Amino acid sequence: MAIVYKAQDKKGNQIVAIKEMSESAIRQKNPDEWERVLEAFEREARFLATLSHPNLVRVSDAFREGERRYMVMEFVAGRTLEAMLEEQLEPFPEDRVLVWAAQLCDVLAYLHSQTPKIIYRDLKPGNVMVLEETDQVKLLDMGIARTYKPGKQQDTIHLGTPGYAPPEQYGKGQTDERSDVYALGALLHHLLSLRDPAQKPFDFPPLQTLNPKVSQRVADAVARAVEKERSKRFPSVQEMKAALLGEEETVLKPAKPRAKKKPAPPAKKPPPLKILPPELDWNVVVRGTPAPPMSLTVLHPAGAKVTATSPVPWLEAEVVPVDDETTEVTVRLNTSLLPLGQRSSSNEGCLQSWISWHIALLVPESRHLTESLTIELDDGRSEKVPVTLTVAPSRSRVQLGWFAVAVLLLIEISLALFCVAVLLSGSCGSRPAPTALPGF
Repeated sequence: MAIVYKAQDKKGNQIVAIKEMSESAIRQKNPDEWERVLEAFEREARFLATLSHPNLVRVSDAFREGERRYMVMEFVAGRTLEAMLEEQLEPFPEDRVLVWAAQLCDVLAYLHSQTPKIIYRDLKPGNVMVLEETDQVKLLDMGIARTYKPGKQQDTIHLGTPGYAPPEQYGKGQTDERSDVYALGALLHHLLSLRDPAQKPFDFPPLQTLNPKVSQRVADAVARAVEKERSKRFPSVQEMKAALLGEEETVLKPAKPRAKKKPAPPAKKPPPLKILPPELDWNVVVRGTPAPPMSLTVLHPAGAKVTATSPVPWLEAEVVPVDDETTEVTVRLNTSLLPLGQRSSSNEGCLQSWISWHIALLVPESRHLTESLTIELDDGRSEKVPVTLTVAPSRSRVQLGWFAVAVLLLIEISLALFCVAVLLSGSCGSRPAPTALPGF
């Protein structure tokens, strides 16, 4: 809803941030609520101008130019937790999160101690800035903060961020300190688990099931903070802080500037590894028939040791150094170990399927093979050289296969006919047993 500029205050000779809001732009984007949005902008300026806390952005001025309204603020050089979460591959360490949590508890307690109380109502990763080279945090954007009015049943305006806003912020009651306790618990749950609460609002699995490194003390404190019923949450952020830190509360030190790491000097790129030719193709090779060897020329840094390995037994390599920067690799095929192709059997009919099964089993066919030879240097660099060929069965092997098919089919047919003859002869030769005549 606003644009923030980095600017130089010439009078004070310092860098500041200027927040600009255009009335016409707000009318376009929020035709029904533009007056309320502009009022929230001015309220934020008034709020911040009267507040002073090390974890709040200071406001030094506010003014209006035509339809544009401006707020001059302290310039904060850092990154939001939202930006940090986008790059995080694993949950943040618990000790670091507790340093941030302690500061957020302090600044929220400061807001809650004002008269009347100020309820922040929009605590989320995008509104927390971590200063560069330190773990100090700054709370940003007071746009929807509100003063607490005792006895009021519910808020007039319902705003917040899904996943971080408690149930009462959806029109079910008035927000109070426990609403900020809930949002802080949701934020800590996100930082310690990397599970975005916006994916399934009001649902927070136990932290230790998502991150076993979280201590039981912190897991219990976060679980109590995100209770749906306000009465079950911590009544104040001070009590939440005590539960989070436990005995560490007295020894937790403020964030210290992080030492700048000296950039490592750019690594020198090693000379390229060159292999000629870049691939090997034997075309058609007959299984069991000797195939001519092929050679590779490897150009490498002086003194490097070259090795060649193959993942298959039929591909063999012999490394022969030529000079300090050249190595020859002789590659041979053990054709007796080359695998042949297998014909597919037919499923068209019983007779065809029976015959084709014998052919597929006994008569081989050509097969295309693609493998690779790994050329590796002793410094860890390696290149793969593709190796392709087509393996064809020898003529004698094919003839032998067809002969075996014919013999096997003849034997099976003969056995079948013999079995039929035995069955028929047994049924024709049977006669009824003779019956004895009476008196004999």
